[in-house]
Amino acid sequence: MDLTSRRRFGVVRPIFGAVVVACCYFLAAGAATAANISDFLDFSLRSGATTLLPGRLYVPPEASDPSVPRPLILSLHGAGESGTNNTGQINSNIDNLLAEAKRRGAFLYAPQTNGGWASTTILDRVMTMVDRSIAEQNVDGDRLYVTGLSMGGGGTWNMLHRFGDRFAAGVPICAVSPAAGLPASNLVDAAIWAFHARNDSVVSFNASRTVINGILTAAKEPLPSYPSVRSTADFHFDSADLDLHYTEYGLGGHGIWGRVFSTPAMYDWLFAHTTAVPEPSALAVAGLSLVVFLRQRHASAKLAAA
Repeated sequence: MDLTSRRRFGVVRPIFGAVVVACCYFLAAGAATAANISDFLDFSLRSGATTLLPGRLYVPPEASDPSVPRPLILSLHGAGESGTNNTGQINSNIDNLLAEAKRRGAFLYAPQTNGGWASTTILDRVMTMVDRSIAEQNVDGDRLYVTGLSMGGGGTWNMLHRFGDRFAAGVPICAVSPAAGLPASNLVDAAIWAFHARNDSVVSFNASRTVINGILTAAKEPLPSYPSVRSTADFHFDSADLDLHYTEYGLGGHGIWGRVFSTPAMYDWLFAHTTAVPEPSALAVAGLSLVVFLRQRHASAKLAAA
C-alpha cells in the first residue's frame, strides 16, 4: 500500500496507490437492495405552498444518539432523473451508495432539480437544506461529502467551487464540465477523487481530464501522463502534493457509478476526511514552545554580543 499522506485542516488523509485501488475494485459486492422511497423522509425546501427544491433524506438509526453526530452524503442526480416529482432521484443509480450510507450510519440527502446543477440559485438552495439538516437532524457539519453522476458530477464540481470550505471531500463521477467562469484555483485545496471511463460516449473523459489538469496547473503541479484514447487499461493518478485523485477506467461507458459506488477504497478515503481543525497535540505545543525558547535564546545571545 502507498502510505503517502498529506495533511489538510490538520487531518492526516490517506492517499491510495493505483495498485491498491485496482485490487479494491474486485472486492465490490453485488448490487445492493434497491433504493426505496420508504427509506427516505420528504426533505424539500418550500415557500408557502410552493416547492422550491424537492428532496429526500435518509436518516440512519445511529442518528438517534444525540451525543454522536453522523456524517452526511449529498447525492446529485443525473439528467435522466430531472423533474419535480421528488421520486425520480431515488432509483437504482444510488442503490450501492444508500447501502454504504446504511453500513456507515451516514445521512444521505438527495435533492431533485429540473434545471441542472449549474445555477447559483439551485446550489444555494441545496446548501440551505444541508444547513437545515445540520440544524434539525443530528448531522456532523464537519463531515459533509458530495458526489454526483453525469450532470450531478458537474454539480459536484460546482458545489466544491462554491462551498469548498464546507465539504470535507467530493467524488465527481463521469462528470460534465463545471459551470463556465469558475477558476480551477478554487479546487486546489479541495479533497477530490474523480472517476470517468475512457469509452464514455455520453460525456467525454476529456471533461474530467480538463478539470484535473486545471487544478494541477493552478497549483503549479506536473500533469499526469494519461493513456492513449485507444487504451483499454485502467488508469489511476494520485497527486504528490494535493488531495487530488483521478481514476479513469479503460472500459465501462457512461454508467460507471454502480462500480464506483461499490468500491470500498473510495468510501474509506471519503469518510477519512473532515473539515474540523483538531486541538493542538501535546507534541505540537511542546514543539512550538521549543521554537519560542530557541528564538528567545538567540535574541539574548545577540544582545549580549552587542
